[in-house]
Amino acid sequence: MKGNTLRWFIRGVVSELYHNVVLRQMKRLREKISPESGHLCRQQPKKEIAIVTGATGGIGSHMAHELAFRGYDVVIAARDVTRGKQLVAEILKRLADTPICNDNDVTSDNSSALPTISFVEYHADQPNSALDLAAFAKGLDGHVTVLINNAGIMGKSKQLTMKVNLLGPVFLTMALIPLLNESSVKSSPIVINVGSSAHLRATHVIDEEFTLEMNETYISALPSVEDKDLSTYSQSKLALMQFSTFLRHSLSKGSSSITVCDAHPGLVWTPLLRNHIGDRAANILYKTGLAELVYKTPLEGAQSLVAALDFPRKMSTEQIYFENGKPDGYATPESRDYSASSKLWKYVIAPEVEGRISLPHEISLELG
Repeated sequence: MKGNTLRWFIRGVVSELYHNVVLRQMKRLREKISPESGHLCRQQPKKEIAIVTGATGGIGSHMAHELAFRGYDVVIAARDVTRGKQLVAEILKRLADTPICNDNDVTSDNSSALPTISFVEYHADQPNSALDLAAFAKGLDGHVTVLINNAGIMGKSKQLTMKVNLLGPVFLTMALIPLLNESSVKSSPIVINVGSSAHLRATHVIDEEFTLEMNETYISALPSVEDKDLSTYSQSKLALMQFSTFLRHSLSKGSSSITVCDAHPGLVWTPLLRNHIGDRAANILYKTGLAELVYKTPLEGAQSLVAALDFPRKMSTEQIYFENGKPDGYATPESRDYSASSKLWKYVIAPEVEGRISLPHEISLELG
């Protein structure tokens, strides 16, 4: 892959290290806060449903907690069934032990009903899994107002990386758009796609020199070799942001009021990272204290997603990229290029989804 390594190194790696090592530590000292502060009270159940993929660990787990404490019925969607059920129990116990916030933000009794916390086994590389998850959500009592596409992999095969990081969010979002549109009558629905500064490395997604055999799709033709240099990971994250761009433009031409945004957690000490670098490197970083110095905690990383959740929601074609808890992160021109985004849909995504899922009306209008 011909990429822009210098841009990624300066605007990604150096920028994030400066934020984590300098600015974050200064903020901790100034505000005397703990990196793992908890909730003092919780909100009343609101009968709104939030779906979080990849939610059994790291950032996804923290977002599941955050949404539950805000009164959302939370659907935890992930592969690990055992951990998923444990997390449901953990969240329900914490909710039961936490008082309700009253209008003055002072805690009161915690006798109110709890929001519903569910687990659904979800495999982002399997389209039918997305359809099953959407069917489950449709059967719940409430309106789906939040979708966080957080599930992702890195360092695996090139084909699997693109399936999980791009097609997974595509299929699930497409399947849930009808439910998100239904909820717009009472609330403002939002889709948050979790990005990465790795997208800064990629200047394109589609390799023009790539040739397809009969009945092959672009993704099925990708090699199954390991993505050792993370070039495909970078492309998958650019592709996800281009999908966001395509979706914003498509939805704006219909009556939808869904907000679509991207959020980058930063350099975070997550299971995904530790699995990629290996136990030996992870142990060295942890024991030397470098892990705490250089990387955000999952809770800190989740703040970009929290900021996206709190940001005023509106239907717009404008790209909003959250980074370090603010809506002014640096995203590449390629990520918001509508022409490139439409090309991605036409040549990469459309051949995968056609005949496998009913496209929302707004997407059908966009495609003519």
